[in-house]
Amino acid sequence: MKKADAAGYYMEACWIQYAIVEDRFNSVIRHAYPTQGEAFLKTLRGLDRKLEHISEKIHPRDEDCLKNVHKELLGRIKRWKDKRNDLMHEITDTPDFKSINDKLARMAPEGAALVNELASRVRKYKAAVHRRTPKPSAANTSEATRAADA
Repeated sequence: MKKADAAGYYMEACWIQYAIVEDRFNSVIRHAYPTQGEAFLKTLRGLDRKLEHISEKIHPRDEDCLKNVHKELLGRIKRWKDKRNDLMHEITDTPDFKSINDKLARMAPEGAALVNELASRVRKYKAAVHRRTPKPSAANTSEATRAADA
């Protein structure tokens, strides 16, 4: 993402940013549903559905998600994503790529800032999930080991 932006490949930078946002949303969903997250992700195709699910389904039940991956951030990501998608469709309607590239050059820094903020907040969310997840006690671990050996 940084290399594409530095080289002036703003379209590529925006595509990479979009992919990173989707990957971070996948991580939120995996951590919100530890036992079924991977299977659930197969039913949530597309960034819009993941964004909507995180905003509407996870937030009301998960205080850590609400605190770290808050709706204001999700709203900014949605607005950026919509602008990026509109611009990608505009490419097919204009012979003037320079004007598109100028718009992409303005969008890329915004996308990079959103990616960095989202990544930081998802790391905090993951840490919060790990802190609240019960750890097996030494006694339970010993019992499980004895049962497995039997």
